[in-house]
Amino acid sequence: MINIDITLLIQLVNFLVALAIINYLIIRPVRGVIARRRAQNDELRGSADTIRSEADLKMEGYTARIAKARAEVAAARESIKASAEQTAQARVHAAGEEARAIHRAAADRVQAESAEAQRELDGRVGEFVQVALKSMLG
Repeated sequence: MINIDITLLIQLVNFLVALAIINYLIIRPVRGVIARRRAQNDELRGSADTIRSEADLKMEGYTARIAKARAEVAAARESIKASAEQTAQARVHAAGEEARAIHRAAADRVQAESAEAQRELDGRVGEFVQVALKSMLG
């Protein structure tokens, strides 16, 4: 059986005093440390979010610059390619003209030589006829 007497009151007072001392010495400082750490974590999270957003902005800027540089390189490449194609076409055209000129000169030379040979043969027809007749008549 439980006896309700002065010892119960002393035990209750002893418990409350111990609870007050524990609260003052341990619980309140631990709560303060937890609150400071929570505030520090919140501050660090805010800083991290700020840094992350700045990094995202920088990354977008870098990406835009890279895209712009790639576009400029592509445009320069197309320009150089077009210029090279024009130069190649001009050289091919010049080579064609030179080949045609050489062909014309060769054709003219062949025609001139042919005409010369024809004139020479025409001049010697009489001789050939006489040689042919001599060999036929005996």
